[in-house]
Amino acid sequence: MSHEARTGGEFAETGSEFAARLKVYEGRSAAVARVGKDPINVPMIRHWCEAMGDTNPAYSGPDAIAPPTMLQAWTMSGLSGRTRGTHAYDELLALLDEAGYTSVVATDCEQEYLRPLRPGDEITFDSVIESVSEKKTTKLGTGYFVTTRMDVRVGTDLAGTHRFRILKYAPIRRPGRREKPARPRPVVNRDNAGFWEGVRSRTLLIQRCTGCGTLRHPWLPGCNACGGLDWGTVEASGMGTVYSYVVMHHPPFPAFDPPYAVGLIELAEGVRMIGNVVGVPYDKVRIGLPVRLEFQDCDEELVLPVWRAQEAQEVQETPGGSGDPGGPGDPEEPGDQGGWSMTGGAEVTGASDAVDTSDATDTVATSDATDAAETSDATDVVETAEVAQAAGTPMKAGDELLPLEIPITRMLIVAGAIASRDYQDVHHDAELAREKGSPDVFMNILTTNGLVGRYITDHFGPTAVLRSVAIRLGAPNYPGDTMVLTGTVEELDGDTATVRVVGANGIGRHVTGTVRVTVPTATAPSGGAA
Repeated sequence: MSHEARTGGEFAETGSEFAARLKVYEGRSAAVARVGKDPINVPMIRHWCEAMGDTNPAYSGPDAIAPPTMLQAWTMSGLSGRTRGTHAYDELLALLDEAGYTSVVATDCEQEYLRPLRPGDEITFDSVIESVSEKKTTKLGTGYFVTTRMDVRVGTDLAGTHRFRILKYAPIRRPGRREKPARPRPVVNRDNAGFWEGVRSRTLLIQRCTGCGTLRHPWLPGCNACGGLDWGTVEASGMGTVYSYVVMHHPPFPAFDPPYAVGLIELAEGVRMIGNVVGVPYDKVRIGLPVRLEFQDCDEELVLPVWRAQEAQEVQETPGGSGDPGGPGDPEEPGDQGGWSMTGGAEVTGASDAVDTSDATDTVATSDATDAAETSDATDVVETAEVAQAAGTPMKAGDELLPLEIPITRMLIVAGAIASRDYQDVHHDAELAREKGSPDVFMNILTTNGLVGRYITDHFGPTAVLRSVAIRLGAPNYPGDTMVLTGTVEELDGDTATVRVVGANGIGRHVTGTVRVTVPTATAPSGGAA
């Protein structure tokens, strides 16, 4: 008997038979005696620290250890391809694919660190299918949560454990795309009609008072300097700089494709006017950026002045792509496992190929993916955390860590994905990400995990020892946003603190989690709120 009935392209399960078939896989091996592709090594540690902006001296020098949050990176297959998992794991993923649950997102990552990994160590790992949830309905679609647990060893020593949860789901079918509506028209009246007539003829005209010679914009019936009513015009040179700007994310308007930058441009003549900044990614727009006037044909009737960045040869514009600009929100899982979150708004098809037996994010992408970013520059995009208070003050429950603001740049997203050997295209290719339903590339779960670990050790200092990091993802981190990490000491057990961490961006909560960290008493800082 078939476990699925296909009707009109939809999948309808026949009672509990399919769920029962999935439950059979619980407890079966997902990977057996697998060997890491490389020994623990200094170059990978350095690349990771550069991407995360982590300057902890414990990760460099002759006695260096690997950042504990790299645990999963050592098990990743990388760009050269993944090693097939056990028959049971591949069979489980294929079963879900055949039933229509072809998309996948990572939702949770829980790691425990039992032994430091040092350059030269060679790891092996085993993984087991820990659980398959009941059928769940989320904002992304309907599907099943699959949880695996991995043990990472050096020789016979257990170095760490890694629990990873993915959602295999059938995406919600969206209505067919409608034709994009026309761009709103500017309001033209008797005072500014001359300006818009000039724009239609591709000339930017500035009003000039004939009495005192003052230039003005926007156009007005009288001079705001001398009150004179007589005026003429001068043609603008078309050169200017960004005086101020905003990046529009929300609310979305049907005629526009957010995110995009709107600048207040100071012209060479001294007046200022508002217009779109083009020719550079929106997250690269900066105050003082030189711009040059261009005229954009929005449709057969509308011409608008826009401002092209003059540093485009240094910061290349990312090619656009088709796709729904609005990504889905956090999945909602009702029942005893409520509140699930997602890694991003991307729909990833062919999930049996997209999920490695050790990691749902391990996917082979194009061979030139490593050209997408220079990881050596990634530290420029992450600010340095401050230590809350002087060392030597005892910690106590309720202490708050100083917040850490992390600009989410395209460089950081791509560098983090490469440093963690995650070549899934939604983390480095904006056009393919849009084709899969995401408004842009978004940060992978391994980068988030690394930034959370860095936040804790930045605060408590280089002698702090991470014991465990458990995170759950929510609103995606897209380029141009800022994530603010905050932390609160929830409890103490001797010199080991449990810290609650929250990372919020402009959309909502990107990450929530708990970190256990041991801090030698002599060096433990207090974290009084700033």
